[in-house]
Amino acid sequence: MSASAWWRACLFAASFASACAAQAHDFVTVAPSACLPVEQGMRLPTDMAPYRAAVRVCPVARQSAPASAAAKVRLISVFTDDYYKALPANAPWQSFPLPMLIDDTGRCLGRLAHLFPVDPPQELTVSAGRWQRGVPQELRLTVKSPAVGGDATLPSLHWNPRTGGYAAKTTHPSQDKTSCPPT
Repeated sequence: MSASAWWRACLFAASFASACAAQAHDFVTVAPSACLPVEQGMRLPTDMAPYRAAVRVCPVARQSAPASAAAKVRLISVFTDDYYKALPANAPWQSFPLPMLIDDTGRCLGRLAHLFPVDPPQELTVSAGRWQRGVPQELRLTVKSPAVGGDATLPSLHWNPRTGGYAAKTTHPSQDKTSCPPT
């Protein structure tokens, strides 16, 4: 290999590594503290309506986006801790609907396979990245658990421009919990 070919190979490898590193740092975590109560006029999926007081809307947006720019993707979820605050300590556990990803018009883009942010004693962390035109192309899901099994990484959800929604690439269709409810 000539010296110039070697230098070109090194330069290519360095730029590739730099691009990969930049992409890895491209991910932002959806902060539960940034989630707001659902607005009164907002239509909720039928399965979330009974929990309206505990439903929160979370922007899924880049940190570098202008503050005035509305998030193109939002996460709506029943915050279980908020739901149980006003109930007696021995209140039975509800079968809560899974969180839903929606666009700025309210159209369903997919569901998460785990409650967000808390499904006691577990906590779900959602990280969005690989952005294109304000839309995250990948959502990484990590469950933190004090249980014996410990923490777990769930299959990532990937944006499918053909279907206009998110889906896990590694999930068999019969096991998919991330599809939108019928409308």
